[in-house]
Amino acid sequence: MARPSAIPQWFLSLYRRPAAFLLTLVVIPLVVVCVWLYVANERQWRAREGEDLLVAARLASRIVQDELARVREMEEAVAVRPAFVEAVRRGDRADLKTSLELLLAATSMIDRATVLDAKGHVLAEAATLQAPRSTLHASGSTPLSWDHPVSGVYLRDQTSGEKVVGVSSPIRDGDRVVGLLQAQYRLEELSRWMGKLRIEPAGFVYVTDHRGHLVAYPFQLLPGAPKDVSSWAPVSVPLSGGSHLIRFQHGRRQVRAWTAAVVEIEPFGWRVIAQQPDAAMLKPFRRLVWSFAFLIGFLACILSWLIIRWASLHQATLRLLAQQAKLLKLSQQRQTRALLRRGRRGHPGGGDAP
Repeated sequence: MARPSAIPQWFLSLYRRPAAFLLTLVVIPLVVVCVWLYVANERQWRAREGEDLLVAARLASRIVQDELARVREMEEAVAVRPAFVEAVRRGDRADLKTSLELLLAATSMIDRATVLDAKGHVLAEAATLQAPRSTLHASGSTPLSWDHPVSGVYLRDQTSGEKVVGVSSPIRDGDRVVGLLQAQYRLEELSRWMGKLRIEPAGFVYVTDHRGHLVAYPFQLLPGAPKDVSSWAPVSVPLSGGSHLIRFQHGRRQVRAWTAAVVEIEPFGWRVIAQQPDAAMLKPFRRLVWSFAFLIGFLACILSWLIIRWASLHQATLRLLAQQAKLLKLSQQRQTRALLRRGRRGHPGGGDAP
């Protein structure tokens, strides 16, 4: 019974063909490993860049939230004073205006403050010398809106095009709301802070209000009414609070893929979005991949040269073995014929000796 070979037949068949042998056992596995490494590392790179976007968006949202909360704290410090509440109840315009002027002196970013009664009628108003004519209700929102302590963005005046928001705090007499203190907050400083945030290499951060209008944007916009961007993917996507990472496509002439981190600012309903095009986000990674690809290509050229040399030597070895086997077979045939001739000479009759 023939002893089974320890080497599989398919391996021996491939070994006799160097090109197929190297393609099956070297080239194809190497390509599969390289593709898998590229996909896995690209996914990891995207995850890391997404975390960076989330960090930038959270930082920007903290800046916005702290600034608006600071304005509300200054308002509440005025609104809870018993003398101020009593002046609201009496409708004392002189005392109310004096308190409002103290609020205006606390920060340069508030250029107008107004007190409204529970019915929404103006009781008193104070403004800085630089403040234009009152546009407090130009936002189109109800003045006494407890759901949104910060109004939507609106124009400070029709000439400068500067954007402002109204920050409101209720005036309470015990459990009863007797009025509303509303300050007109200029977004100039907030926009300047947002402009300092950089997301390399091509990302940016912007802020929208609860109506989907731009509050702060790093690129120059034409003067006029606040831009409605509620149709933009990061603004229109429904959120359940907290922060989210989304991917979307945007562009008119050239559609590009983007990754955006969206953070919702509670309780104002505003959103901070940090976004970056995928092409720019993956550019350093792909540059690194091309560097490795060049190195691997150089090594592949050397390996290919060695493989070609090995294949030629392998083919020469196989040809030599085939020639030796042929010569051995011919030698065995000659020896067999020689033995047959000698046997005939020893027995001329071809039969048995007497």
